[in-house]
Amino acid sequence: MDKLLNLVASGLVTGAIYSIMASGLVLTYTTAGIFNFAHGAVAFTTAYLFYQLNTGLDVPIVPAIVISVFLYAPLLGLLLDRILLRRLARAPVYARIVGTIGLLVALPALIQWLVVSVGKDALGLDLIGNEGLSEGVPVSGIVGERKNYKPFADIVLSNNQIAVFVVASLAALMLWLVIRRSRVGLEMRAVVDREQLAGLRGVNTARTSAVAWVLTMILAGFGGVLIAPLFTLQDTIFTLVVLGSLAAVVLGGLRSIPIAFAGGLLLGVTQNLVAGYRADILPESINKINGLQASVPFVAVLVLLLLFGRDRSRQAGSVAEDAARPDHREGVPAWRRRLPWALATLALIAFSQQWLPWDWARADAFDQSVIAQSLVMSMIFLSFVVVTGMGGMVSLAQASFVTAGGFAAGWALTWDLGIDLPFVASHGQINFLWAALFGALIGAALGALIALLATRLGGVMLALGTLAAGFVCQNIVFEIDAVRNNTDLGWPIRQPTLDIPGLNWLVNDVIVRDRSGQSYIDFGQVPEQVLLFLSLFGLITLLIHSLMRSRSGRAALAARSSQIAAEASGVRVNRTRILMFAFSAGIAGFAGTFLGQFNFSISPSAAPTYVGLFWLALAVTFGIRRPGGALLAGFAFAGGTAIFTWIAEILPTGDSVNGALTSVYFVPILSGIGAIQLAQEPDGILSLVGQQKLKKKREKERLLTIAAAEALLHDGDVPDHERRHTEPAALASPIAPSASLDGAAFAMQGIVAGYGDAEVLHGVAVRLDSGKVTALLGANGAGKSTLCWVASGVVKPTFGKVWLEGEDITEWDSFRRARAAMLLVPEARGIFPGLTVEENITVLLRDPQLRDKAYERFPILSERRKQVAGLLSGGEQQMLSLAPALADPPKVLIADEPTLGLAPLAAEGVMEAIIELRDRGSAVLLVEEHAQNALKVANSLAFMELGRIVWSGPREDADMELLSSAYLGPAAH
Repeated sequence: MDKLLNLVASGLVTGAIYSIMASGLVLTYTTAGIFNFAHGAVAFTTAYLFYQLNTGLDVPIVPAIVISVFLYAPLLGLLLDRILLRRLARAPVYARIVGTIGLLVALPALIQWLVVSVGKDALGLDLIGNEGLSEGVPVSGIVGERKNYKPFADIVLSNNQIAVFVVASLAALMLWLVIRRSRVGLEMRAVVDREQLAGLRGVNTARTSAVAWVLTMILAGFGGVLIAPLFTLQDTIFTLVVLGSLAAVVLGGLRSIPIAFAGGLLLGVTQNLVAGYRADILPESINKINGLQASVPFVAVLVLLLLFGRDRSRQAGSVAEDAARPDHREGVPAWRRRLPWALATLALIAFSQQWLPWDWARADAFDQSVIAQSLVMSMIFLSFVVVTGMGGMVSLAQASFVTAGGFAAGWALTWDLGIDLPFVASHGQINFLWAALFGALIGAALGALIALLATRLGGVMLALGTLAAGFVCQNIVFEIDAVRNNTDLGWPIRQPTLDIPGLNWLVNDVIVRDRSGQSYIDFGQVPEQVLLFLSLFGLITLLIHSLMRSRSGRAALAARSSQIAAEASGVRVNRTRILMFAFSAGIAGFAGTFLGQFNFSISPSAAPTYVGLFWLALAVTFGIRRPGGALLAGFAFAGGTAIFTWIAEILPTGDSVNGALTSVYFVPILSGIGAIQLAQEPDGILSLVGQQKLKKKREKERLLTIAAAEALLHDGDVPDHERRHTEPAALASPIAPSASLDGAAFAMQGIVAGYGDAEVLHGVAVRLDSGKVTALLGANGAGKSTLCWVASGVVKPTFGKVWLEGEDITEWDSFRRARAAMLLVPEARGIFPGLTVEENITVLLRDPQLRDKAYERFPILSERRKQVAGLLSGGEQQMLSLAPALADPPKVLIADEPTLGLAPLAAEGVMEAIIELRDRGSAVLLVEEHAQNALKVANSLAFMELGRIVWSGPREDADMELLSSAYLGPAAH
């Protein structure tokens, strides 16, 4: 019994660690929509700073905590929010995941490099870097000197353990109160639910994002300082602690802090009980696996994901989830695209094979080794091109596929067939190429197995599932004696050879040798390995390009762009994803064979799952959609450290030892820089350069077009009936406020706007008056919704002005316009589907009396206060959109297709609400697909055609023939 109580007590402390980390992860995901894989890195850097202040500079505990937790951590949050996280929240799912993984890798390296290179001289720190920390240097906690207590009989807890449990409990309670009971928490959840709509409802999304990240960073920093005395102060340890809390996060559905907190406690107790009683309940063969206890959280993640991980919400929409970027190579001949790569390949071959006469252009043995390793890493990075670049999935288990493939090939290379078979075996030994292909097969099989379990999860859940599977493989599967060859060294991998009979006629003392009458190509020397690896990289690249052009490749790209649209088109999305996953795992397994041959063996530690996170960050940094990015990433990984070591050695200090020490931090820091640029261009550095060139090219073409149009206008060669379609948009209407706008509640003039390079509105002018309804009519694609987005501030015009009661609001953000009593009811329902009815109304109406008025106007909403808004019927959702306006009428109401998809009775109720708002003094702009409904309530009409207002005036003077042509085309005249 005493053993059980001690295990439970110490497990609660471990669980409290998981709870505090899980609470931070849930806070980040709930408030910013980003699963922060860098949470552990923030915890480590804060604890590391506290350690250096308190231990290195003898700063007292309280000031050290204030500086590290309440100054450094929130400032880091503000900085990252400004330069990366705010923009990253709008990027594709894989970019959001990889961006935080880049921070996970970069932040610890950056702060350690600063201490190593600057701290010793500038601050006089004696304990720097990881040299002392890796040996377990004790770290002081917030409670000072360690003391032990006995809260119960025979249960011993330290003051640091008690502090962890108490602070974790308080932090979870405070976070829950902030998220569920505060105005800022409501705004945070609204931003995550529908960021654009949150701005239209008066929420300052930038401020909300900053507050969320400040709170998250403070929590991570406090957690890091608390748990530092309980562990060795190393970045990998902190990251593994955070990753160990994933089961609690998944149990809470990524959104519930109380459930995540309780799940963390349960997880810690379970892990301790397994450690304490596994010898009594498990077979000896399993009990002796060292990583069994550490794998408990990840096994729990897999089980919970399979049970609860699938997203069961209703999915719909017409917008691509991952819109394709314009191809900056469009119009460039194929030979021009390939020529730079061909020349670079020839130069690499010439350099590695020492073909050139100049010494500086001849690779030495070290250079050749770096090139060979770079090409092997490039083959591994090609697997990311398939699974993430083509499939749009984030796999964090690629390192496990590398290890599995290497193990399989190593085992195959030990076969003794006893006979010689042409192309298969010589002297009884299996051909190296067949062993590598066997490794690819095993890697693909493992990938398919994981894909069968995880691909239906999608998004973040898929990433978490593959990460958990990777750690389970690393800690359990690869530690089984039969799998790892009964030794920590793993399976031996001999140098590659290719047995081909009948090559005696070929004379080449370097490549072809004769062995007992059997000819074979020997790749035992590094120069020959460079040629082999380059050939294999090219072959895999050709396979990937063929896959991209195949039916399966097109299906994968369709599923990546929009799963719903792909399924509606007959694509079997899950089968396609499994195929992509298995193919990428096969590539990783194939490359694992050659990775092992560098060390003459493949061991369980050859490709840890943690290192696989770094691989992914680097692959995406250089470009995830094209094999060229994989090649550059491979050279950055294998050659980066060598390059930075050389740079460090020629610095003025001339300290080669310090240079070698600090250089190991530069490649991780480089990946962090890549994560920052990832927010600007999710497709990597290669695409970033190309997109910048494309943008300049299109801007030049646009200016030439405008100049040509101006020349035609000045020459008078344009007929009057064509002038409307040829004149520059900027000249279409004046932008200065005229006398005709005096007294207007809202007005726009000379508006030119669009999306990217596509111009939609061409010099539009609109006037709205208080107490009147202006109906905007036109066919689909005329630009009506874009005009509404410009009016509300979501889309910024490139030309023209917007006024509200005579004040220029052109530069105002949408939240500021909403606070000035402008309300947009968008086409897709102006509600937050993930919030309750009560929370939806509270976002816009802070006054309880106004909320009561809203319920009085629509009693059905009062009955559904606690119901999630996304579960309401279409009519009830539109009532919820209009309820705040009827309770507190805005100065300007913009209603974009308010009756779209509604039953006639519900549509009639919506039109009655608009009439009520008109009669109460609101200026209304009504975009309505049913012209008959619009004509009943409108005081004036505006007809829109191809981004221009072609007629406007009182309803009585409407040109019905023009109205018919706007909907049915010119033939309707």
